[in-house]
Amino acid sequence: MHRFLPLLILLFSFNTSALPRESLVPGGVALLPLEANSKDVAFEFRGRPVLRTEYAGQSYAVVGLPLSLKPGEHAIEGRIGPNQALIKKFFTVVDKQYTTQHITIKDKRKVNPEKRDYTRISSEAKRKKKAAADWTESRPDLNFLLPVDGIMTGSYGRRRVFNGQPRRPHSGMDIAAPKGTAIQAPADGVVIESGDFFFSGNMLYIQHGQGLITLYAHLDRIDVQIGEGIDKGQVIGTVGATGRVTGPHLHWSVGLNGTWVDPALFLSDDPGQ
Repeated sequence: MHRFLPLLILLFSFNTSALPRESLVPGGVALLPLEANSKDVAFEFRGRPVLRTEYAGQSYAVVGLPLSLKPGEHAIEGRIGPNQALIKKFFTVVDKQYTTQHITIKDKRKVNPEKRDYTRISSEAKRKKKAAADWTESRPDLNFLLPVDGIMTGSYGRRRVFNGQPRRPHSGMDIAAPKGTAIQAPADGVVIESGDFFFSGNMLYIQHGQGLITLYAHLDRIDVQIGEGIDKGQVIGTVGATGRVTGPHLHWSVGLNGTWVDPALFLSDDPGQ
């Protein structure tokens, strides 16, 4: 899905005023300085296009590192010149051990769905995958706002055990707040997906440019529509307890080049510290 952001957003987004913090671990972000002759090269990482930005007169590739990425040497790749010569920029990823979180879910169907649920779950999984891979050429604002004030109850990367059963590691940040608390957009963007999902409850996705995606789950109310242009700081919905939850909170995820990374890296003040 390719979408063009409104002209106002395009003009604003070229004035990038920050970079995420670099963290060369699975689930982190690599910041790779680009030489003058390669700053316009369309680099890819593991077959997906990589975000490029400017900061303090220097061009950077901003690369999302999958939580499943093995430690060791990795590289982004691009082609340059009339002969399309292959160039690579290498970086080294180190291991990180994430903690384990045990959670008790009262609605057992949200842990072990019934047979009748799987058609819906499969259809929703395709929509989620498509939204996470969305791409536009507009350059995003990387100076994010925190979407909601609250208490962080679930950090990125934690291995989760629901009712004694291991599940996938946590792909975002959980922020507990009272039901109805306003959620603000961390940066300008466009809504690319929205709806009521089996596990995630009321959820929406925002494309901020060049594959920088944010996701908001378990909302009580969604105040925006698919295709709508969003301003930084605009209220997009309210905190709820829909889907697979133990209480009202916002699940917030940040995606780069098709993978979910640690949202705390995009905040000047890390709520996890």
